[in-house]
Amino acid sequence: MAVVRLSRTAVALFLSIALGLTLYLPLGPAVGGTGAAADPSGDPRSLQAKQVLADVQALLDGLTPQPSADPLEDGRSLTLALRDLRVLKEALPAAEQTEAEQILMRPGQPGDDYITQPLPLVRCAAVICVHYTERGNHAPRGSDGDPATTPSYIRKVRRTLQHVNDKYVAAGYRRPKADGGRGGQTDKVDVYIGDIGNEGLYGYCTSDDPNNPRQTGDYSVWAYCTLDDDYAAGEFPTNTPLENMRVTAAHEYFHAVQFGYDAYEDGWILESTATWAEDELFDKVNDNRNYLADSPLSAPRKSLDRFGGLYHYGAWIWWRYLTEEFQHETGGLPDLVLDVWRKLDGTPGAPNLYSTRGLARVLVQRETRLKREFALFSAANRHPASAYSEGGSRAYRPAAPAASVAVGPGARNPDAIDVRRNHLSSATVRFTPRETDQDDWRLRLALDLPRPARGSAAVVLLFKQGGGVRTEVVDLDATGAARTSVPFSTGAVRRVEVVLVNASTRFDCWKRTPFSCQGEPLDDDRRLTVDARAFRR
Repeated sequence: MAVVRLSRTAVALFLSIALGLTLYLPLGPAVGGTGAAADPSGDPRSLQAKQVLADVQALLDGLTPQPSADPLEDGRSLTLALRDLRVLKEALPAAEQTEAEQILMRPGQPGDDYITQPLPLVRCAAVICVHYTERGNHAPRGSDGDPATTPSYIRKVRRTLQHVNDKYVAAGYRRPKADGGRGGQTDKVDVYIGDIGNEGLYGYCTSDDPNNPRQTGDYSVWAYCTLDDDYAAGEFPTNTPLENMRVTAAHEYFHAVQFGYDAYEDGWILESTATWAEDELFDKVNDNRNYLADSPLSAPRKSLDRFGGLYHYGAWIWWRYLTEEFQHETGGLPDLVLDVWRKLDGTPGAPNLYSTRGLARVLVQRETRLKREFALFSAANRHPASAYSEGGSRAYRPAAPAASVAVGPGARNPDAIDVRRNHLSSATVRFTPRETDQDDWRLRLALDLPRPARGSAAVVLLFKQGGGVRTEVVDLDATGAARTSVPFSTGAVRRVEVVLVNASTRFDCWKRTPFSCQGEPLDDDRRLTVDARAFRR
């Protein structure tokens, strides 16, 4: 398992959820005002801002922020706490605004908490500028103190970042938003190099864009990024230094691209698509496989769209499933994820949908439905070796079934099995044939689920003796009931698995939750029942 280090991108999201914040700016208090007007003793927004500042400071000091009410939210990443701090900064008292401004300043500026010395040297490519120093502990590998030469590491970073940018642009993504002359160069993406690995950071992207979405109706911002100066094995024990630099560059630069669409989008989709993208660009590194240990593959009872812990990274497997199902590509990258981000686009005149709603629209355009694809995804995760192009890896380990029983003649038939599941999650019930030796044995399944309008679905998997899996999507009636039967002789069938699915995407939005649209799910804790009987025709 990789050592998971913080990235500024995700700490921000963790804090916004753990502290009960909302970044839904059109409905929230205006972003603006002065520090002198803030009243920490009575203004909830000011209290939230103070807590965000305190927790960011704790993270930078190597401490753990105050625990969330939910133990799954552990704040493992930092690109998204800084986003929240930037939004809430004006609600702080004047003295604490100064502290926040120091945290939010560009690396190498006086007072910066991350890279504490100037970065006077810069090397640019077509759209990228890399800022660095050749002196002190922030000097990268290959530094010789001569500003006329370029360290080999800087050349590799510049080349990698330009390659990453070119791949995303060739695939149809817009390049990150221009920042004018910030960073000293005109409209180039600035990337700062320093020793951040000793602070537990792989890298981050953030913004100093003054754009206020409430005033402009534009949810996009420009971004600048920071990467470590060497990715030394002592600080990053998995993969090689070059591999770590490459996948971090691809992941964080995708955040810069995302920010050009909607920097305030749901956290789970920001992180899951960035983790997917890093593997698309650098497929042989496979660092993203480490997150499968906490993912819809290994933990299907968790909601797909939950932001918390490491699960939102593991949700990259959802995008792998979809892009292997819908394979059309542009510039070497599958179109589906780009099409989703075009639906999430929060620039003026764009759709500005939230995560699951935008995805649902894209799937309708592909003549399918989110409910159907999520049900088939949940079923595919029961046999990843045959369902995914790389599913033979040991990292692709399916979860244990929620229940497993042997079924045979007469008294060996079990009682009905009930499970409860929240939205965008599933449960698998396994039935193994026993004493059903003749070929005419079958398994009758009676399902009782909530109404399909609430997101209910079911898939039956028949695992054959000798290999192979047969998949059957169950046709539920309007009440959520269904009956079906499948072969069940021991000579032909190893087992039957029934995947019970709650694929609801109904929310009461903007309730400060860690789910889609920060919404309160309307179909959680739903009961799903299956009753199995062995019989002979």
